[in-house]
Amino acid sequence: MKRTLTFLGLGLVAAVALANVKSGLAVGENISAFHPNHVSGPLANSTNCFPCTFKARPQVQVWVNGDSMENVAGIAKTLNSRMGKDDDFKALVVMISKDPAKAKETLKAAAKMPGLDKVGMAYLAPDHEAVKAYKINLQAKNTVFVYRNWQVTEKYVDLKADDAQLGKLNAAIDKAVAMN
Repeated sequence: MKRTLTFLGLGLVAAVALANVKSGLAVGENISAFHPNHVSGPLANSTNCFPCTFKARPQVQVWVNGDSMENVAGIAKTLNSRMGKDDDFKALVVMISKDPAKAKETLKAAAKMPGLDKVGMAYLAPDHEAVKAYKINLQAKNTVFVYRNWQVTEKYVDLKADDAQLGKLNAAIDKAVAMN
């Protein structure tokens, strides 16, 4: 009985530790330039720098590492919808993958889904310098940055594409869009 309780206790500690994964630049830190392989969106078929291209505009980057495509698509659809409502707002999904060919195919297929025609999708290798520069923890399924004027205004780790969390993301986007 004691062993079972100890095992359950260790399992709970591990579950809590995973739920509190830290990843990404902190609110107030500046994002930096990087050159991913763009598959779709406004920079499709290039390696142009997303923040450099859209400069001080309100933007979101979703860094994905092992998250389900269902969850990623839910987040991306929300961002895509926001891009349709506000021409100034831009969004990018960055998939981290050891297999560039597979990442490219996955993102091309996702870009064909209804409601994903505007949001950018790109990929990088896990050892790309931007992963370190953005302080991405590869244990996190996703790390989401909302920023304007190159400064992070809000960050989410392991964001779920449910009404409550997407509501928080939309509120953060509203705030970034409204900033002068």
